[in-house]
Amino acid sequence: MNREETVTRFLENAGRAAAGARLVEDRRELPRLLSELVPEGAAVYCPARSDLEREVLCAFSRRVDDYASAEVTVEEVLAGIAETGSIVCASLEGRAVQASVLPSRHVALLPAEKIFPTLDEFFADHAASPPTNLAVITGPSRTADIELTLAIGVHGPERLDVLVI
Repeated sequence: MNREETVTRFLENAGRAAAGARLVEDRRELPRLLSELVPEGAAVYCPARSDLEREVLCAFSRRVDDYASAEVTVEEVLAGIAETGSIVCASLEGRAVQASVLPSRHVALLPAEKIFPTLDEFFADHAASPPTNLAVITGPSRTADIELTLAIGVHGPERLDVLVI
């Protein structure tokens, strides 16, 4: 599978998992797209550890330094898995995986070259030095009780958006 097919498969499967997923052809569009996705005045946690995260800081009027007090996390994620439309968050470079699951909304920034066709290929690529903690996230949080009543956002974000750059 070539890069374009891998990205297309990721976007399709992420959409099937109820994530908002879109391709961003021009990085300069990121601040505008983020201003559409993140409500004005929302408390945003963006770790600003990567160049991509630092590029988008101007899109937020209210940043917080602690993900526990954030309504939205915007972060570059470690990888994407095309076969499931999942994102992979990791505790690397001082990142906390909790930042991806605690706020009610998660906006993942995913460079296209970080999308792997399968989970096996992701683990094969990271076998030499795997991260200590990983969260593989497929769509927004959902759970059902014994009567099969579906609840969104109980154990994680009720909304997940993935911007593939």
